[in-house]
Amino acid sequence: MKPVGYSFLNRHYNLLLPKLGLEIYQDPNAESENIVNYGASKRKILPGRRKAYESAYENMIAAIKYQGIRLHFFSAMFEKIDVAELTAFILETPNSKYNRVIWYLYEWLTGDLLEIPDLTKGNYVDLFEEKFYYTIQNGERHKRTRVVNNAIGTREFCPTIRKTPTIKELAKTDVYETAYEEVQKLGEALSVDVIGRSINYLYTKETKSSTEIEKEQPDKKKMQRFLNSIKNAGLFELSKEKLINLQNQIVEEKAKKDNYRTCEIYIGSTIQKYGFIDEDVHYIGALAEHVPSMMNGLFETHDKLMIDAKVPALMHATVISFGEVYIHPFDDGNGRIHRYLIHDVMKQREPNHKFIIPISAAILKNTAQYDQVLESISKPVMSMLDWELDNANGNKVIINNDIDYMYRFPDYTEHVEFVYDMMNTAISKELIEEMCLIMVFDFVKNSINQLSDIPNDILDKIVSIVINGGGKVSNKKRNYVHQHLSNDLLSTIEKSSIELIENLKKNLNIDVQTVMQST
Repeated sequence: MKPVGYSFLNRHYNLLLPKLGLEIYQDPNAESENIVNYGASKRKILPGRRKAYESAYENMIAAIKYQGIRLHFFSAMFEKIDVAELTAFILETPNSKYNRVIWYLYEWLTGDLLEIPDLTKGNYVDLFEEKFYYTIQNGERHKRTRVVNNAIGTREFCPTIRKTPTIKELAKTDVYETAYEEVQKLGEALSVDVIGRSINYLYTKETKSSTEIEKEQPDKKKMQRFLNSIKNAGLFELSKEKLINLQNQIVEEKAKKDNYRTCEIYIGSTIQKYGFIDEDVHYIGALAEHVPSMMNGLFETHDKLMIDAKVPALMHATVISFGEVYIHPFDDGNGRIHRYLIHDVMKQREPNHKFIIPISAAILKNTAQYDQVLESISKPVMSMLDWELDNANGNKVIINNDIDYMYRFPDYTEHVEFVYDMMNTAISKELIEEMCLIMVFDFVKNSINQLSDIPNDILDKIVSIVINGGGKVSNKKRNYVHQHLSNDLLSTIEKSSIELIENLKKNLNIDVQTVMQST
């Protein structure tokens, strides 16, 4: 079998790029097109009777036809290409759709012009086919090649999201409408007061969860600053100055900066083996010299998506938040900023929504899935980087090659699926569970209040004991409760509490006892 498209180009130019999930091959003995498993990936097999793709440029066309535009491939190829050969190939049929797209890609990604006269006639063609990619509605018309650049990003930073069947189905979901519908299921017992107290608690929980993901134990002052930042998400324009201010709010005094980092950075952990201390490096951020350019592209991408508003808000939030964390623009605070940006972008896109959806709390309970989606980018990057640690200079990381295209042109399809999944989990678990817990707490407290006169601090403790026991006071706690409640009164409270808790579990699949114990 003969490799076609990106598989061919990867070998031809010795790019050493990780293979794609679907590779294209042509089998002279195959009678029809089919897809076969090839280990963990898949291969699309083209029949032998179909046109053979011989040259590198013909394989560029095949790559776009069968696998779509992968910007990191084209950026890497254009560093090695024979410009005279590419020019001659395009000049053979300069008006063909694929030749124009390749021509445009070369000039857009490199900033150099090919010696080809401007086109003066012909219809405009889209750079990215809307059938297969999420795009902006009003792309920039490039008169020279008559190509419409409908990419969601810029030359400095341009993520892509493919329209997979799963993604297209998820795009139909408005997470805030879903949250509102789920909240309405709680019925008449849901008051404005319960909603308000739930939201205040969820802000705190989101702050705590985002910090715990980083495996940190921050002081109360820093936690309060991050909490205030999340509560004020969406109130300010997203800019370099805004992110620097946010970074200053959420890190220790010594880690505050007034600009992007100027040194290379890595994420890792110190390990000890065989009597030696070593660093387990998980990920290395973009070269410091490229950070200003990439972050500028990230802000411009945000502006494009805000103005166009065609790409769903949660996809918009995904590409901005993950773009930041992979670029890693600061020495500290990148992970918390990353998760803050999800809320910030969503609030900017949908300023009237009533709920904070605690996605960090959902991520904290699904860290293996979170790590897996992060590794869809970090593993290919790390496999291609030539790096070393300078042990004599504080274990500073030294990078010996430049693969900026791996940071500039990511595919975030998997990330979008993950964020939708975490949002839906946060709605069905964290948001609704917290409201149910407050409703049960209020019900038990009011029931006791109507029948007895107990100081508020003791009353709250008794209510917690009842809920922790699933509506029933354990033998261990019974003596304490009987100091304040008669046996008959306690039996009445237990009976009604058990009934309410069991109804919530049966009708909404919410175990209030478990929620209480984990809070």
